Amino acid sequence: MPENTPALIRDSDLAWEPYPARQGSFAIKRHVSRAGQGSELAMGVCELQAGQSTVWWSFIEGDAAPDVAMHFGGRAYEAYYVLSGRFTFFWQDSNDAGDKVEAGPGDVFYFAPGWRYRVENSGGTTAQFLWTMAPAAM
Repeated sequence: MPENTPALIRDSDLAWEPYPARQGSFAIKRHVSRAGQGSELAMGVCELQAGQSTVWWSFIEGDAAPDVAMHFGGRAYEAYYVLSGRFTFFWQDSNDAGDKVEAGPGDVFYFAPGWRYRVENSGGTTAQFLWTMAPAAM
């Protein structure tokens, strides 16, 4: 597909990819990406099994926290729309102060620059969320 042109991306044409997690690997589909479409917006779906958690992602410039597995600097924005299941969203600032909130289908969680976060499937079933990120990391 040519870069940076309108495109129909069919979910059924995409394979689930394993992604690093603390308890095994969760699965991800990348529907829109810099690599695929030349886009500054990224979008896809993540699926976590019951009890699975993502790694800590950081949107803090120069973050040196030891638990952070992926760094996106201080200018990326991300939002998750819960499709199915239950999630706990955890977030921290650069001083490790933070909070958490529970979310279910139809809820949206917004991740702002200047924070680190992780997501845990807190329900008893497989759960999915739609994610968007700008600018795209890949």
